[in-house]
Amino acid sequence: MRQSGQALSLILLLVLVGLFILAGIALNRVRSLALPISTVTATATIILPVFTGVTLGGSRSLTRRSHGGLRNPKMSFSWSAILLVMLLVIYETVIATLALTHMAPPNNLSCHLERQWSWLFSSKNADVIRRIQDRHQCCGLHSVQDRAWPFPDRSHTAAACHEAFGRQRSCFGGWRQDEQITGGLMFVVAVVAFLIKLLMFVIYQSHNPFNSSSRSTFHFATDGDVSGGGIQRRIGDAYHDDPLVDRQATGSQSPSEGDNQTTHTSSVMQPSRLHGDENEWRDV
Repeated sequence: MRQSGQALSLILLLVLVGLFILAGIALNRVRSLALPISTVTATATIILPVFTGVTLGGSRSLTRRSHGGLRNPKMSFSWSAILLVMLLVIYETVIATLALTHMAPPNNLSCHLERQWSWLFSSKNADVIRRIQDRHQCCGLHSVQDRAWPFPDRSHTAAACHEAFGRQRSCFGGWRQDEQITGGLMFVVAVVAFLIKLLMFVIYQSHNPFNSSSRSTFHFATDGDVSGGGIQRRIGDAYHDDPLVDRQATGSQSPSEGDNQTTHTSSVMQPSRLHGDENEWRDV
């Protein structure tokens, strides 16, 4: 049991590390590709696996400390542990909901991408626009001449990107896919973190009835064992389904018990025969 618990803890740690890495990838994509996803939401996603591990560890400690320590733990959550888990579930729900808005439907993503590209173009953020164009081998947002880099000026026209690199497609489709993938990574982190807590709750509850019943049976057998006979043995001796077993059990009594039973039977008072009008009692 102890080895299985250690293996489960190791698997849980590896999963949380994996979620942390996925959240880190999502945050890096948001920053490097200037995706229309809130940096606060992406940062909250990367913190979520850490909060999950701390909350599960804290809940387990509170549970064991309030139910007899490590020697005889009872897998039931205290109110403090339940409050921590509920707050974390709300946290995960918010992140998952925000992540879904950047995944589907694709048509609703056009407005976010349009505003983000317009802001990049108006602020002359050449590094980000060039990075997006180089990543997808494209020019502009909706067409190769739509606010592409190099920016139009006295020495460059709107088709400067197409003329310089010979690219034939716009960046809208690839950039939108980047947003959907990043939102999907954030959604996976939130959902898996929730499933981890659900799995741990099921494991705790499945062990609780077994441990409780085994402890109650043990205490019943030891506490009820009086004079070496025990409650269970006395109940078994008092009743048998087979009458033959009853007769054998009766016949196997010790001589002292048989003598006591004979003495008890002989001391019963029985009425004597009638002699005239009187009734006399005699001992048999």
